[in-house]
Parts: sequence; structure tokens; C-alpha cells
Amino acid sequence: MLVKLTGSDRLLNITYFGHTSFALESKGTVVLLNPGIWKKEPIVPNDFSARVVVATNKEDDALGNASTISVNSKAWFLGNKEAVEKATAQGVKPWLLHVLENEVPYEIPNVRFVPYALSRIDETKGGHIGNLGLMIQIGGMKVGYLGDTAIRGPFEHLEMDILITPIGGGATFPVKDAVSLCIDSKPRISIPMRWTSDEQPVKFSKYLEQFGQGIKAVVMMPNQKLTAQWAAGNEFRYELN
Repeated sequence: MLVKLTGSDRLLNITYFGHTSFALESKGTVVLLNPGIWKKEPIVPNDFSARVVVATNKEDDALGNASTISVNSKAWFLGNKEAVEKATAQGVKPWLLHVLENEVPYEIPNVRFVPYALSRIDETKGGHIGNLGLMIQIGGMKVGYLGDTAIRGPFEHLEMDILITPIGGGATFPVKDAVSLCIDSKPRISIPMRWTSDEQPVKFSKYLEQFGQGIKAVVMMPNQKLTAQWAAGNEFRYELN
């Protein structure tokens, strides 16, 4: 059945908290992504209210205080098997937990997730650990979110309006590789995250402006909000506050 979207259905608010932590909100539904602990401090407060909390891997800079927020908000907790096992040990109730399986869609009212298995480099022990990339449909938008990874997986071929990609190097994409991914996937806007120096988002924006064929880099600072909307038919608009 084809449903015609209204203006409110086609609007998405994105808040950036820092590192890889974002909140996506549409029609009152809040999805919190990777509320990690970074530099020994939680990036998102324990009393943050969410409908869904997602950790793309089990490491502290991704999972952080996600279990506490899930318990306090009575929010669904989604993640890969390792993240869910850790959340279970941290006291999240079984009825709030759901393991995201590779390429198996998961839906709640107003939101649809399609997870993809992307590995993450273990900078401490070497080797790789599991990490999820997510295609999230919310607010009439298709949002690609890669978590912590240096692997494209299928994201270079997926259609999306917004791509949120790490650019810090080390465990994640070097700047030029992140730009190359954007050029191949052709989102309308791309938001960098997890950079380790101030020059990295500057280079990302510069290279994407030079080579991105109309793709806009939107660099968000912690606690900034971006509002994206489909307006006047199929006109994509966004505003950074």
C-alpha cells in the first residue's frame, strides 16, 4: 500500500553528542546511537529519554552507558550478539533486548532498521571484532550509519539521503577513504564523526566539495542539531542549528 507522507512525516531531527553518538528523532520517536564512554566520561547523560537505544559493537566507546539509558527509559536495546550479551550482564531486561542479525530488517512504529555486519579493528588486542552498520528509515529519510569501521560493506551501493561515517583513521576510515565512500554512495549530505584531530573534518569537507559532485559535507559539533526535511514535493532541505 502506498501511503502519502505529510510534512511532519517527512522531517528528521539529528542531534550529535560527540564521538559516534547521535540521536535521531521523528514524530516523537527517539533513536539513540552509540551513547559511548569517551575519555572516561559518558557522552550522553544517564537520564536521556529514548525509545530505542542501539550499540553497534560491545566496546565502551560505542556501548558506554546504553544499558543504563535503556533501563531508565524502558527503551528497546538493539545490537549485535556481543553487545546484547554485555547489556544483559549490565541488567537490561530480556523483553527489552533484540539481537540484530545481518541483513534481517527490524521494525518498530515509525522506524525500520536493516543491519549489516561490518567488522571493527581492535586497536588494543589486534584483529577484528564485530560491528554493525545500519540503514535506518525514519522521518521519510534513509540514513546510513556505519558505527566504528574501516569497511564499506554494501554501503557503497545502498541508496541513502544521509550518510554518517567515521573519519578518524586507526579503527576507522582515513579521511580520503571516507570521501571515496561518499562519492560512490552519493548521499545528499554526509556527516563525519569520530575524528581525532580538528583538521580531519576540515579536510573531509574540502575534498567532498572538490570531488563530491554536489554531496554536501555537514560537520556537526557536540550538541548541535540538524533538521532535514522533504519539502515542496521532493525538495530536500536541511538546516544546522
